[in-house]
Amino acid sequence: MAARDEAEPITLATAASDIDEALIRLERGVSAAATRLGARDALENEAKRLANDRSQLMHALDRMTARANRLDRTADEVSRRLIAAMEKVRSALSRQES
Repeated sequence: MAARDEAEPITLATAASDIDEALIRLERGVSAAATRLGARDALENEAKRLANDRSQLMHALDRMTARANRLDRTADEVSRRLIAAMEKVRSALSRQES
């Protein structure tokens, strides 16, 4: 909007031109605001998706940790039984040699 001398009378054409310019500025502002809101919504959606992924990964990690602990306990038990069996075989072989 061009600066005007206040003593200068406002004509219908001038007023219409001022309104057109104001509407153009308003449309640009609304468009910029909508773009910012769209970007914010996209970021919020991405944050929600990442939080959901994180939650799923934490549950999977908990399950895998529990499974690894069970496998460790099982391996320890198998090792203990294997050692006991080897000792029995050694003992039996020692008795046979005597």
